[in-house]
Amino acid sequence: MTALLAIEGLQTFFATPAGEIRAVDGIDLEVAAGECLGVVGESGSGKSMAFLSVMGLVRRPGRVVAGRILLQGEDILGLAPAARRGLRGRVIAMTMQDALTALNPALTVGEQVAETLEAHAADLPTGRAARRRAVRARVVEILGLVGLPDAGRRLGDYPHQFSGGMRQRIMIACALVCRPRILVADEPTTALDVTVQAQILDLIGDMRRELGMAVVLISHDLGVVAERCERVAVFYAGQVVETGAVRDILDRPAHPYTRGLLRSIPRLDDPGRRIEPIPGQLTPADARPGRCRFLSRCALAAPPCRADIALADLGRGHRVRCVRLRP
Repeated sequence: MTALLAIEGLQTFFATPAGEIRAVDGIDLEVAAGECLGVVGESGSGKSMAFLSVMGLVRRPGRVVAGRILLQGEDILGLAPAARRGLRGRVIAMTMQDALTALNPALTVGEQVAETLEAHAADLPTGRAARRRAVRARVVEILGLVGLPDAGRRLGDYPHQFSGGMRQRIMIACALVCRPRILVADEPTTALDVTVQAQILDLIGDMRRELGMAVVLISHDLGVVAERCERVAVFYAGQVVETGAVRDILDRPAHPYTRGLLRSIPRLDDPGRRIEPIPGQLTPADARPGRCRFLSRCALAAPPCRADIALADLGRGHRVRCVRLRP
């Protein structure tokens, strides 16, 4: 499959009084047209920051210091800010983790969905009245598609007047109103009960099929990733440590960190199995470069592991960053 988004050697650092924080440190990743890529890893592993870098939403003192971001074959890192803004919402869109804080409490939901549409839609009428009617019709349409009941009547309501699940749907509508090629869904089911989680994930799947878009699903829930994604990338300390087909990664994990993640979750098919947490803490993002980030927590650590290596191909697209697993 052709890569719609290709990330090559991406590095995003933060300058602090205590030193440089390497939040994203050499990410290599591809997203093919129409696929669903799962991104997993502990909190602080760089998952969200990698895709905020792709979106051009990293705030100072953070900055992208190296790498390439190829969107539809074009390196977008060198684009002017105005050109970069023209891609957000139109070609690639992102939903944030917490819809209540991501949505503007001072604007109605209709205004917030319309904002994206008015910024990007080139086929809207030029007359003020005709344009207003066209925008309203499209906003009502997309809110109806994401499952907001009686969308036309609720355009003037504010985010606090909706439940958590409905706010999540509204944020998805903001992202999809211009029918982008890629949706980055950052923890789209955070703080939702399991029934609403399933509804939101079904909605994203339906929109993916209807619009033919690719989806990047950032999640802590390996069960969700196993059910919804074709491929998965495992992040640790600002790096991708393992990537490949979902079944290869979950059935035959290669990297010690991936194995640790799978051992630390309960299994319905083995209820008597003891859960084994990964010892220690996530490696600090200011850790010295040039060595394995997982070294201090790895039960298989040996002197050769002090070297840091690039992702090595184990076959069938299964790649792993571990000196002991080089073919």
